[in-house]
Amino acid sequence: MADKDSTLSAIGSEMKANPPAILNATRRKFGVARAEKQRKAILLSKGRAAGVKIPSASPQSFSK
Repeated sequence: MADKDSTLSAIGSEMKANPPAILNATRRKFGVARAEKQRKAILLSKGRAAGVKIPSASPQSFSK
């Protein structure tokens, strides 16, 4: 579990130092809340690409 956290922390640090340009455009056009959601989505996407197992939050994966 520590490996997952350290990998996501490293990705988050890199994104903070060098944020994607699309975040600024989204922040200007739609607001801070939407840009933050987009930042989290980019972070999780980069984490999945790096091999971190992140569970899906789709309704199909929830138990009834």
